[in-house]
Amino acid sequence: MNNDFYKQIADKYDGLTANEQLVIDFILASNKPDQLKIKDISGKLFLSSATIVRASKKLGFKSFSQLKFYVSQFVNSKEEKLETENYDKIVDRMQSDFKKTIDMLSEKKISTFVSYINSARRIFCVGSGSSVSVSNDLNRKLKLLNYWSNDYEELYSIRDISDISSDKDVIIIISLGGGNGIVNQYLLEAKSKGTKVISITGTNASSVMKLSDANLLVYESPVPRKRMRSRLMLNVAADMVFEYIINYTYEKK
Repeated sequence: MNNDFYKQIADKYDGLTANEQLVIDFILASNKPDQLKIKDISGKLFLSSATIVRASKKLGFKSFSQLKFYVSQFVNSKEEKLETENYDKIVDRMQSDFKKTIDMLSEKKISTFVSYINSARRIFCVGSGSSVSVSNDLNRKLKLLNYWSNDYEELYSIRDISDISSDKDVIIIISLGGGNGIVNQYLLEAKSKGTKVISITGTNASSVMKLSDANLLVYESPVPRKRMRSRLMLNVAADMVFEYIINYTYEKK
């Protein structure tokens, strides 16, 4: 969403109750917010209609319908016509992206990234949007290796990281485009307390890269769409981290 809209939500999000935050998270995550109805949200979240209306008004909107309108404006402005590729072109693009990503993932960068993980008391894996699945998978693998690790994807839970983290902890943020301004604000709050932030990002995620103590960059060829992009290269980088830990760190623990 545009910066003004993000700022409006970020400024007032903390003033919402936990249930009201669930409502806003649900609306922001919807691909078709213009089709949302209060009764549908109420049924999905098991919350009252009054909670949904109150959450909208606390953010500064006159009604649920007005909030829904602003979210819909963003979604509609980002919709782009999908252009088809033939099979060979898809294969060529993915092979090229894979090679470029591997070239960018030098051993020095992987080693530095892993050093933050190994020195951390606790690890907070953060993902948003379609990158959540990558974050969840990395968190699962770290748990298998007996690291203290948890995944965070809801805004209210990401917000709380700054309240519980310290300079002995590390946040791993995974983001292809780095577009969630609210999440970035919460990361900055945690970082101001000394919590380390390391990231796996696409080349367009400059906002996340700037606040990271260590960053692994992946390559993605330009495609004529933004909302439906592959996270395969993020998975490649996360798997490289996992493999490096197993081969160079885990056996020495």
